[in-house]
Amino acid sequence: MSQIGSSFVKILVGLDGSNYSQATMEYACQIALKHSAAITGVAVIDLPGIQHSSGPVPAGAVRYAERAEQRLLEQTQEKVDEILQSFQQVCDSKGVSYTLHADTGTPFEEIIEESKYHDFIVIGQKTFFRHNMSDEPGDTLDRILRRGITPVFAVPESVGEVKKVLVAYDNSIQSARAIQIFLLLGIWTQCPITLINVNDDEDAGNEVLNKLGEYFESYGVQPEKVCLKGKPDSVITSYIQENEIDLLVMGAYGKNNLRSFFFGSVMKGLIEETNIPLFIYH
Repeated sequence: MSQIGSSFVKILVGLDGSNYSQATMEYACQIALKHSAAITGVAVIDLPGIQHSSGPVPAGAVRYAERAEQRLLEQTQEKVDEILQSFQQVCDSKGVSYTLHADTGTPFEEIIEESKYHDFIVIGQKTFFRHNMSDEPGDTLDRILRRGITPVFAVPESVGEVKKVLVAYDNSIQSARAIQIFLLLGIWTQCPITLINVNDDEDAGNEVLNKLGEYFESYGVQPEKVCLKGKPDSVITSYIQENEIDLLVMGAYGKNNLRSFFFGSVMKGLIEETNIPLFIYH
């Protein structure tokens, strides 16, 4: 069966002005140009963060606090304008169709709302949407993964080309959903793809991989299959490093000890040690 082409038209890009944000633009443009898609760049004014930045206001200082809040709001608006202008310049230089979108509210909520009308989100693995654009990353990505409805392509600070893909599968519903949307989008299905199952029962692992392999083959994809024993996060991380993998595909949640893979210290360790994009869906 011949390979099914990509099936998407709109990409949402989260922009916060950081180096990660620059990477999101580059990756999104790569994909859009290759697949004739359009990009929406969204920047968010963190209004709740601004309103709570001054803390409790003592009696007699309300007017001063209001003026300080207004100044901070204006400064943040200027920053958002600069971010969107930079995005526009990048898209124009590359000949990519785009839309500019500014929101005011809680960053993760506004991005999730806009994602309802897009096929997937491109966002940095570390995010800096807080009102003061501080050096400390926020939790926007984590919240989008927990509560969002759209696949997420989370990218590192550096930009590369996706040539080799690893699909981690634990036989959970969440992993199956991630794989289904990965195949339907068809963005990276022309790359060499390896399916990995970490399982102390080798026969059971190979059985799962054979079924999954048949599913990929129905899309015209001929994957490699690898079953390994050990601790899932360590095994997958080592495989990525040893085999020069460029993209990891995996569900955001799982029923076993892979559940914590994308949250907490394990996710942070993967990001720091592998420095590759993650395609995540739940």
